[in-house]
Parts: sequence; C-alpha cells; structure tokens
Amino acid sequence: MFSIFHSLFSVLHSKRLHIRAIIQTDTGCVRRNNEDKAGFQFLGGSKTDFSAILADGMGGYEQGEVASGIMVDTVIDDNGQTIGKNPCRWLSEMISKANHRIYELSLRQQSVMGTTCSMLLIRKKNIYFAHVGDSRIYLLAKGELKQLTCDHTVVGEMIRAGKLTAAEAVGHPQRSVLTKAVGTSPYVKPDIFKVACPIKKGNRFLLCSDGLYDLVPDAEICRLLAQPSLRKAATSLVETAKKQGGYDNITVAIVEINEKINTDNHEL
Repeated sequence: MFSIFHSLFSVLHSKRLHIRAIIQTDTGCVRRNNEDKAGFQFLGGSKTDFSAILADGMGGYEQGEVASGIMVDTVIDDNGQTIGKNPCRWLSEMISKANHRIYELSLRQQSVMGTTCSMLLIRKKNIYFAHVGDSRIYLLAKGELKQLTCDHTVVGEMIRAGKLTAAEAVGHPQRSVLTKAVGTSPYVKPDIFKVACPIKKGNRFLLCSDGLYDLVPDAEICRLLAQPSLRKAATSLVETAKKQGGYDNITVAIVEINEKINTDNHEL
C-alpha cells in the first residue's frame, strides 16, 4: 500500500497560459497491486500544449496494470509528435494504437485484458477530452462540480435510457460492468469532445478512477478539490476514499488552468 506523487507546480507556459498539475495514486486498502496509471506532459517541446491521461486496467493477475501501462505509455511516448492540425484525430489515433497493442498482446497471451482511458488535451487555447470506460473527468468551476464524461457501464446506459435513476444506481450490482474498454475488442470508439464550458482563472479539471467516486460523493469531491493547495486536494481525495474502505485502487490527476481559453465547442 503506497502513494505516488507526480507534480508540476507554477509552470508558466506563456505570458497568458499558466498550468499547475498533480497526480496521486494509491493501491488502496485491499488490493495488492495498482492497476491505475496516469501521466501528464507538454507536447512536442511546446510550452502551450499539454496533455493528461488516466487509465484503470482490468484483467487477470497483473494484466490490468499491463493494459493501463500500455495506454499511458502510448500517449507519453508519442509526446504529441503526430498531432498535426487535428487534435481530435490524434486523440482517436492514440486510443486506437493502444487498443491494437493491448488486444494483440491479449491474443498472444491467451488472456483477457483491457483498460479505461480518460484524456485531457490543451491545444492552441482549446480544451478537448477523449474517454472510454468508467474513469471520469470533472470540472470544478465557480464552486460547482460537473461531470464531463459519461460512464460506459451497464448502469450508465440504464441511467441514460431512463431505466434507472442516479439514486437507484448507487450500490447497483452492475455499476462497474463496462460496456466499452480499450483492448477488449479489435476496435473501440472513444467519446471525443471539445470542452463545452467556460474556462476561467482557477478552474480545475479532475481525472479520477472509480476507486475515488465510488466511495466519495460528488459534494465531498467538490469540497476537497476546491482546497487552494493542489497537493492537499489530491491527498485529501485519496485519503477520504481510503477511510471509506479503499477497496479499489485510487488515482486522481488535478489540472488547474489559470487563463480564459476559447471554448466555442460541440461534441466531435
């Protein structure tokens, strides 16, 4: 049982764009290994383009951490070198590339493995995200927490179809059954969006695995995420989940953007 901090503070990208980010991951109170992976970086030597990614692996012994590691490494190794002029295509290609690698490996090893993937991309003052599975991306703005991603789970589909309420979903036996994951089939189609919300100074994005939100209500996530110190916010989120049982790995990545960014957008 351990925690890992990966932090980047007070980095001035340009005269107008300022980003702070931190990652904390913890095995939790029950699991022996950590199948969550996360990372962030500036892309291709740029001082204005930035990406963050979180992946929660699934599979047999150690296979989950292999899958999530492949997903994160695929993005980190590319470092935005192939991004070109189409950020959405790049996001899709990164997930497709990792999906192929994981799926081929699972066939060779005759084992089932896969991973969720939630990615945040800042590119030329626009913000995008790509998403597969049930990890989440939240936005904290003006003291309010908004979930930007949809859970690709049986229960998530039932809620969107109006067959189940959010209250009824709490504790549902199929709440963690994925309907989509990276690496479990030859092809996967991620949700890819350009962020549809105003970005102002101090707004924060939270990428997290289900080990956090399964145990910590949104209202508490909002309160803890709003702490001035990113390090304290990350620690508080993880420790609160552990106090509630910590039966899964817990990973949070917080990205704070201090700039008004162009967000004219639609789902893409």
